[in-house]
Amino acid sequence: MAYDTEIYHDNGAAFGRRTRFFRNADIGGVEWMYGVDYANGDRGWMLYMATGFHETIASLKASGMFLSRLDN
Repeated sequence: MAYDTEIYHDNGAAFGRRTRFFRNADIGGVEWMYGVDYANGDRGWMLYMATGFHETIASLKASGMFLSRLDN
């Protein structure tokens, strides 16, 4: 499986929520996990079901979702 190595975040902490990390899934769609879980070594990504398999990071950003590259 070729997972997307570019990880994005929604900066949820700035809005009083937990920050979520997102990446493009190799099967289509977008995967996510909470930032705190990723920081603790968890790599159990979950499919972002709200979008279905047709969404990508680019399409989520185009529809108005704030996502920034993790390394930025």
